[in-house]
Amino acid sequence: MRAVAVRSFKAPPELIELPRPDVGPAEVGVRVQAAGINPFDAKVADGILDGQRPHRFPLVLGSDAAGVVDSVGPAVRRFRVGDRVFGSFLHDPVGVGTYAEFSTVPESNAVALFPTEVSAAEAAALPTAGMTALDALDRLNLPAGARLLIVGASGGVGSFATRLAATRGIRVIAAGRADSADRAREMGATETVEVGAGLIPGVRSLAPEGVDGLLDLLSPGPAFQAIATLVKPGRLSVTSVYAADPHAAGGAQVNLNLQPTAALLERLLTEVRRAQFPIPVERRVSLDDAPAALAAIRAGHGRGKTVIEP
Repeated sequence: MRAVAVRSFKAPPELIELPRPDVGPAEVGVRVQAAGINPFDAKVADGILDGQRPHRFPLVLGSDAAGVVDSVGPAVRRFRVGDRVFGSFLHDPVGVGTYAEFSTVPESNAVALFPTEVSAAEAAALPTAGMTALDALDRLNLPAGARLLIVGASGGVGSFATRLAATRGIRVIAAGRADSADRAREMGATETVEVGAGLIPGVRSLAPEGVDGLLDLLSPGPAFQAIATLVKPGRLSVTSVYAADPHAAGGAQVNLNLQPTAALLERLLTEVRRAQFPIPVERRVSLDDAPAALAAIRAGHGRGKTVIEP
């Protein structure tokens, strides 16, 4: 099969031919129809999990996918051959990824069926970014009418967070690049500001009394701490880049550490279908173009979700 892999940590991703992975007793074999690209994939290639989990090389990248079950292990009970499944495929050993024509996943992973009205590309765009956004909103627990500042609103997680928050009646201030403002409003943001030096004064002009919550998907420690001063005392600031300071004055700060589950994935799909908003697939690429697409996302040039269609 064709797959995008690295031969060692920090090596460049390349398209190579590999044997199809074996299916374990409690695993499902999937013919991949679409694989979502996440910034985390580049971190895995660089060795972020080295020493924490076993790896195999060549290390096939990718954790999100949607496809058709074409084989099941003897202990599998949740799925059957022919099922359309999607979810988070990351499992040990790390390296049996989804940037490939075929992959495997334990049935205990955050994997679920997806309906016929959802395309494989849309389903593959959902798992990591969507569950992260939903988990963040659960933690923030804001009521309708509250003002939420989302820094990095044009990326995969930010796009889902903006749409999900808007469907709950939350007023979103979307912080992103200047050329992403129109798109943020289309996703449901009520106001937009540009990231950079003008972010803090821009938000202060929109919400002089402060915002009710912060979801920051971009800012390192010092920048995050400065932006968190915009949050009302006693309210929550959430970061996906581990910039929180548990001893900071003012509102509480939380490092978001997603724990994917099938239940969370199914609830995400239910919310997306109930709200009837389009799943933001910004770009579709082939396996041949996947290394370049991942490099662009690594450099911070990604908008919405990029999906590989093998």
